[in-house]
Amino acid sequence: MKLRYALILLLPAFVLQTNAQLLTLTDEGGGTVASGSTVVHYGDVMNELEQVHLTATLNGAESKEVNMRRFEITVQPGTQNYYCWGVCYDALDAGVLPIWNSLGIHSLDMDGGVPVNNFTGYHRPQGLEGTNTYRYIWFDVDNRDDSVWVDIEFQITAVGIEENAASASLNVFPNPSKGADVQFEVDMATVSGATALVIHNAVGQRIRTTPIRSGQPIARLSTEGLAPGLYFATLDQQGRSLVTQRFVVSGR
Repeated sequence: MKLRYALILLLPAFVLQTNAQLLTLTDEGGGTVASGSTVVHYGDVMNELEQVHLTATLNGAESKEVNMRRFEITVQPGTQNYYCWGVCYDALDAGVLPIWNSLGIHSLDMDGGVPVNNFTGYHRPQGLEGTNTYRYIWFDVDNRDDSVWVDIEFQITAVGIEENAASASLNVFPNPSKGADVQFEVDMATVSGATALVIHNAVGQRIRTTPIRSGQPIARLSTEGLAPGLYFATLDQQGRSLVTQRFVVSGR
């Protein structure tokens, strides 16, 4: 049995707002993780601990005090979780603290443009297979409407990452667009199930969703009506992010 929470009732209004881009998140490979997206981590049930590390870089020149909170979205009783920001907290059983606020004394003073490597989200499977999803929110202590968030989904099975992570690739051209429509070269040779190409803007707002048919090699995005700037294209399979690529719209 899993613990599930109705986010529309549980989450404060500021979590759902993506009008302001407080900071930029990047994964361990240096790829940008868009606000509002899902990071999927595949783990082995035999491992004691699974973890996802993200780097946060404050946007703009002004220094800000930034803190965090964690929501349990879907978790399995018997598992444990915790996270690090200003400090690393001790592990708690699933369901004990559905909303976990980092203490005020553990907020971090961040300078614009300076990467901060303090965040890691942890999941302890405790021998249980299944999917556990947590939402992590970073917010400006002085203006909580200024926030970004991502979901981290831990998929724990009895086999390793290589056997679970479906092979998918996504190439974008032209990039920058230079006035042309953008094309996406999609390779999902070993991916099965409903898949969509999801486009987010630089502040994490979803602006376009296009279903991808099996065997469809090319998808096209009209840039008419799109503001110049940075965008993110993600192959999404039933809420799971398979691969993400950045692209720039310019000169329409």
